[in-house]
Amino acid sequence: MEAFVNNDLKEAFVIGDIHGMHTSLEEMLKNWKPDSQQLIFVGDYVDRGPNSAETLNLVRQLQLEHGAICLRGNHEEMFLAFLHNPISNWASYARNGGMETVAQLLGENKQTISQYSRIKLSRLLHEQHPWLEEWLSVLPYFVEFGDFVVVHAGLDLTLQDWRNTSSHDMVWIRQNFHEMANKTGKIIIFGHTPTMNLHHDWNATGIWHKDNKLGIDGGAVYGGSLLALEIDHHQVKKVHQVKV
Repeated sequence: MEAFVNNDLKEAFVIGDIHGMHTSLEEMLKNWKPDSQQLIFVGDYVDRGPNSAETLNLVRQLQLEHGAICLRGNHEEMFLAFLHNPISNWASYARNGGMETVAQLLGENKQTISQYSRIKLSRLLHEQHPWLEEWLSVLPYFVEFGDFVVVHAGLDLTLQDWRNTSSHDMVWIRQNFHEMANKTGKIIIFGHTPTMNLHHDWNATGIWHKDNKLGIDGGAVYGGSLLALEIDHHQVKKVHQVKV
């Protein structure tokens, strides 16, 4: 499922993984030019961080009011799976930071919600946030903007046509994408894997650039940076970094 951009806008502002770092997001948005730049998020708005509920509400507000493109990350995928089937999927989601997100959305602490059944947690989320499951279920997996493709995790570069990449790989792929030659003819912007892991240096929280692949998950939730790129249809015009 592909998102479609506002063709009247000649530039885009692409923001990396947020993971509930609401204050960093607000700081980053000061650099965005709403009148001339398509706002694109690479996914992973929630989990692990201190303000997932506020982040989710802000991202959705920007979508509704400014046409922001909100791509699907693996954490949105896990959250949706939990809402669809709480009995089977709660343990995996909670283990990956979902406990914090659910507690924040319900206005409770983690100790309190740990005493609730999985069914009750899902029911309360549906009651208090009736828009949530439908919103998550229609998040697109990628968007093209000129010479760029923006996707959460990456693409299957073994395929003759990258568009045939599975939805699972678009939100989960790592090493096979990072190391495979990019013959797509596109510049691929992605998040998912913190750039300090790609740089093999815990202090290197800037963008990762290799073979027309640009990694922009600066590991903000781990004390790194929130990253963003200003692009036109052909090149990166500016890199923004908000250090946590």
